[in-house]
Amino acid sequence: MKSHSTRFWLQRVLLLMLVLLFSGSQQSFIVADAAPPINAHASAKARQLLAYLTNVPDDMLISGQHDYLEAPDEQNNKLQQISGQYAGLHGYEFGGLANQSRTALREQRQRVVNSAIQWSRDGGIVAITFHQALPGKPKTWKNVQAKITQAEFNRYVTPGTPQYKQLIADLDEAALSLKTLRDADVPVLWRPYHEMNGNWFWWGNKQNYAKLWDLMYDRFVHVHHLDNLLWVWSPNAPNAYSTPYSLSFPGINRVDVLAADIYNNDYRSSYYTELLKLAQGKPMGIGESDILPSAKVLQNQPAWAYAMTWGKELSATNSQAAIRHFMNQNNIITRDLLHESLR
Repeated sequence: MKSHSTRFWLQRVLLLMLVLLFSGSQQSFIVADAAPPINAHASAKARQLLAYLTNVPDDMLISGQHDYLEAPDEQNNKLQQISGQYAGLHGYEFGGLANQSRTALREQRQRVVNSAIQWSRDGGIVAITFHQALPGKPKTWKNVQAKITQAEFNRYVTPGTPQYKQLIADLDEAALSLKTLRDADVPVLWRPYHEMNGNWFWWGNKQNYAKLWDLMYDRFVHVHHLDNLLWVWSPNAPNAYSTPYSLSFPGINRVDVLAADIYNNDYRSSYYTELLKLAQGKPMGIGESDILPSAKVLQNQPAWAYAMTWGKELSATNSQAAIRHFMNQNNIITRDLLHESLR
């Protein structure tokens, strides 16, 4: 392990890079290689965030921690208590999974929004996942995992059908809460309809999945003007339970960030190289994981910009010693490091 002095100077160099990136002087060289957001009207802060993610140095990784809808700070605070560091990226949930009423869900989302606003003000990156229950059904985990046929799915993405109207109603309800983040000028890594290349969610393994993705995008961008969102397409790693990335890819012009969900320490190189080819230079992340990636993984797969540990998996699959070691490595970007760069 490098000395504290070495860590200090490595961090100072990174801070200088970040200050340049978020100042007006960066446009001549750092942002030149960053693709613009897919939304031509994306907010200035969303553009800055995308540029930063694109330019995270290959030997650095933004740490990330997910929290659940009902307790939007619990696991992230636990990470800080164990390691002394907050993650650079805080992941939140927007989907109702406990049969909430419309009022209760709106109140829970408001608590998520309040936390996310404060997190952003403190210098952190906000990500939101959306486990959407099958529209028109009670908001339960069972209905997120509802089994529907291709023909049934088609009705949800066909304008004018009752199922389509139910879908739009759900999207409009979620947009109300996202507008509060927009109005607070909080950029969000928006991660909907993830793991679409598996068969465990109602949107999974559908031939026309891209229609659902495009439908949400068009509704959120052109109707609700949620210009603070960066669109994260997050398939499962193409393992024995999932199809290849390319079969459900909406297209390079419809995604800002590509992220693979990787569990059971299965960080094989093929998952990385296949996504790298698909990304065409756009930023990549580990959208969900349980076991923290090792130093060897990060050395061999340097293009990951961030890695987000999923909820309680933080301590269920990682020892406290492993968590402390991971979060205090020289190449891990914590919230404090991000915050200093934005002063």
